[in-house]
Amino acid sequence: MGYNSRMNYPFIVFDFDGTLADSMAESIRIFQQIGPELGLKPFTDLNAARNMPTRKVLKEVGVTFWKLPKVVRAFQAAAAERAHDLKLHPGLPDALADLHARGARLGVLSSNREDNIRKCLAANGVEHLFAFVIGHPHLFGKARALRRIRRRHKVERTDMVYVGDETRDVEAAHAAGVGAAAVGWGYHTAELLGRLNPTVLVKEPPELAVLAGGSQVAVA
Repeated sequence: MGYNSRMNYPFIVFDFDGTLADSMAESIRIFQQIGPELGLKPFTDLNAARNMPTRKVLKEVGVTFWKLPKVVRAFQAAAAERAHDLKLHPGLPDALADLHARGARLGVLSSNREDNIRKCLAANGVEHLFAFVIGHPHLFGKARALRRIRRRHKVERTDMVYVGDETRDVEAAHAAGVGAAAVGWGYHTAELLGRLNPTVLVKEPPELAVLAGGSQVAVA
């Protein structure tokens, strides 16, 4: 792992669950709620799951390709009940305000629903910092969505970074040809994310400043 001497992304797109929202406990509760009716296996070792790629975790709990859309819809519907109660990770509101003040344009691309995301952002007083919020219904379609966002906003690949907490987020950024910022406070462990060679691995929210020309942090 080395250090990046200069990094300045004027267009920063965030994942939501796990990256912005401190939603792991709520996600586990929802999974336990909807799992039995969908015929899914319960989590037996959360720590082990945090070190498994997303596709492997889904296979372990019995989410097949055909069952995945139904699981996503059920999860999103259950998440709507408490979206306004979700908190952002400690330090994130200030870090987001700092990026915005540095001139970065912020957005959200998430597998969660737009209304759920906006409820949480509004409740935490940061919705005004985001230029757009996109709820993408496909768990593994983010690369295509990132390319659409880039074309719609006429952004060069080198000016855009996607910030996420799961292996599928880093993989999507790589596939879309944009920067990949992995965060160490979400669902997947920093060790697992680091194996995918993200552009930068951010371990604490204040370190997000590096994305807009702030202080140096370690990069993969």
